Amino acid sequence: MSRNGKRPRYGITRAQIAAAQRQWRRGDHIGACAACGIEPAVDLRDVRERAGREVAAAVEDDLAHLVPDLLRWHALGQRPYPARTDSYLRWPALSLAGYGDNALHLAAWPEQGPLLGGTARFALRFGPLPDRSLPIARETWDARHAAGLLALCGGHTRLPFFAADGRRLAPAELEGAGPESLTERVVRLFAEAQYARAWEAAGADVELGEGIPESYLRVLPTLAPAGPVAIANARRAAARAGVPAAWIRAYGRVVRLDRLGPHDRPRVRVLAGAYLRDEPAVELAYSDVSWLPDFRDLLSGRLEPGDLHPMVAAALFPTMERAADAGPPDMPAPATVRVRCEGVWHELAHRGGTLTAPHPPEAAAREAALLAFGGPPPAGCPAAQLAWRGARIRLPRALRELRGELMLRVAAGEADTLEAMLDAGLDPNCRDGDDRTVLHLLPCLIPDGAALRLLPRLLAAGVNPNALDRDGLTPLMLAERSGARPELIAALRAATAT
Repeated sequence: MSRNGKRPRYGITRAQIAAAQRQWRRGDHIGACAACGIEPAVDLRDVRERAGREVAAAVEDDLAHLVPDLLRWHALGQRPYPARTDSYLRWPALSLAGYGDNALHLAAWPEQGPLLGGTARFALRFGPLPDRSLPIARETWDARHAAGLLALCGGHTRLPFFAADGRRLAPAELEGAGPESLTERVVRLFAEAQYARAWEAAGADVELGEGIPESYLRVLPTLAPAGPVAIANARRAAARAGVPAAWIRAYGRVVRLDRLGPHDRPRVRVLAGAYLRDEPAVELAYSDVSWLPDFRDLLSGRLEPGDLHPMVAAALFPTMERAADAGPPDMPAPATVRVRCEGVWHELAHRGGTLTAPHPPEAAAREAALLAFGGPPPAGCPAAQLAWRGARIRLPRALRELRGELMLRVAAGEADTLEAMLDAGLDPNCRDGDDRTVLHLLPCLIPDGAALRLLPRLLAAGVNPNALDRDGLTPLMLAERSGARPELIAALRAATAT
């Protein structure tokens, strides 16, 4: 968790969003993709040869209206919290639009994925979908449909629990009629553990299969907390498929929605075992029965309205005053940390690329030498300084949180965050849980060129180009194995040789 009490949406910053938006509005779609770490690996000539002119024209039209930074924002929202470098992308691919047997989809950059934990970089592709791919709504990437994000959250004229200007409504202001009030009532009932009443309020009956306890209803809010939105999506999917029911797997069970006629009261059935194949039904996508991640984050307080992507904020809060720097909060500058040392409180601070303490510089070096020769672990300021640089000594909590947030953001591609921290005097000589330094994570940085620009600063700050991570790989070895740009590999090779 970040030090401001919220979990930031690691992987895209306000500056990256602004850069991508500028490029996209100028019609430079390739530049917009590059600004937010998406490789547009779609060859329209190949699409035409494989799928025909009509499909190629449809793909070209969709690509012309695709907003890369909006897509990346929602792709990042599909992963679990808190963000981890080994679960950066929860799904093998996100399916944007289908065209027969093929689909336009977003996947982790293949070479970097296994080595760099899912990576900060994505590839936009056309072709057959990988298994277990997750369909996402067109509203989450298509400029023509982005205004529909409000309806995906159960809203009509405002977002449930919020005013149209972004103000969170007081409980007394939530009474009334309309789709927002219905969603608000359903959410409140779920929060109060009145699950059957919540589904009843949403307009559906619930039936539990044999052997399934009523406590199972506790997990349904993670699938369909919207209630009315999930039912509406199930009705549309069933009508498109020409079948009377819809279903989705949920935590080892099958949740089946039937009686989906326009004038019927729907039924939600929770079934054990395999899906009943003798009863025709269409399989629902996860996005059909789940909240938009932005709405979940707003309800929980993880994000504030001003922290949203500008296009998301415009859709969810149509009358909110627009800030020039809208987007996720930037990482705050390193703060001074108090440490108990020699019976008194000392202050540690990041200054000029070093974690400084009120001791002579040789004090930490002396303790490091003693530790290397089997001496007792140091305490106080020297212990914190050595732990920050990778020694297996307990690091004060504030420094642990700072290090964790920094390394997560760097692994997710936030080059401007790393640069801002260096400008603020941060000591970059720290390691993540895999013993990787910021040099190991350089291939993740977005946009291209940021890694080469920051490499000299990191070397000047003393980051070791020959440091080994948990797998025994140096930054150069990891860059070579993860498909990094040739220029970065050459620069790392030169740094290693000196």
